[in-house]
Amino acid sequence: MNEINYKASQIVGKKPVITKLGAIRDSGEQTPFVFNGELLIAETIDVTHAENMLGKPYFRIRNVESGFLYPPFAEGCYFSSAYTENGTVYVFGTTGCGLNADWTEGDPRGGSTVRMFWSDDLYKWSCKDIITLPEWRLWNTSVCKDDTGYKMAFEVMGKQEYPARNSVAGVPFTEFFAQSDDLFNWTVMPDEYSYSASRYVACPALRYDAEEKYYYMVCLEALPAARYAPYIYRSRNLKDWEIGYHNPVLMYDDDDRKVKPDAHVEFSAEQLYKLKNYININNSDLDFCEYKGKTYIFYLTGNQQTYGFMCEAVYDGGLYDFLRAFFR
Repeated sequence: MNEINYKASQIVGKKPVITKLGAIRDSGEQTPFVFNGELLIAETIDVTHAENMLGKPYFRIRNVESGFLYPPFAEGCYFSSAYTENGTVYVFGTTGCGLNADWTEGDPRGGSTVRMFWSDDLYKWSCKDIITLPEWRLWNTSVCKDDTGYKMAFEVMGKQEYPARNSVAGVPFTEFFAQSDDLFNWTVMPDEYSYSASRYVACPALRYDAEEKYYYMVCLEALPAARYAPYIYRSRNLKDWEIGYHNPVLMYDDDDRKVKPDAHVEFSAEQLYKLKNYININNSDLDFCEYKGKTYIFYLTGNQQTYGFMCEAVYDGGLYDFLRAFFR
């Protein structure tokens, strides 16, 4: 892996302007997507989520504009991410690691299998296990289509009982990659296709720009003194990564503490108190899609440990204009 940073004499344009719209839910990993002309979001609802109806983790699809909720699916899975093509929605998640789902014995997330669900109506879902790596714990995923098929970024941390593979995984967390011709059969790419074992790089959002032949990836970076912010990188080969000029993409601030007026949610008094007063040290799990000529961005805010909120933001321009602007 080769990392390319800016030069001291780098000439740059203006940083892309992102407008934060406010909190719309309590926290949960998510991916927005457009299906049948509507802006939808695939959400993870774990047992800490105030709206959990099943007493166990699951996924759900929500219409962002109307608030309509489709039925729960993917019970027992975490870290929802979505991709849509030809009238079918594909949602990816990872299994739990076997610990109690209420966190009494540690983090129940980060199992060793990536599971794919697919549906053409968002009511009936099929599923298949597509990646299993017993020597690693797997967390967030992100899938995109490129010129030859499909690529997946998946977030990894090692296991102490596999010391050789643990050392390859490096500092938790590291992004590795897999490829597929058809979305159903995946091959994990060699270890040199990874980023970056030397530091915390989590929560990938992977996209491919077919016109300029770049992969763009946004990941969460750990900053000094227990702070977190998303950074953007690009690559032509998934091995050599150039760091964007205008990082971080977002930074936590007081705009994260407002409630979006049309969010179709009623926060409890306790939730509102936390939103307004508890420490906010991250903008994490950022993901995005283009809708009606704008780029809609969703991210989590909070203390990165015990509480958080899902927030919405918007960039006034298309998706690839948004991504390219960080390298100008």
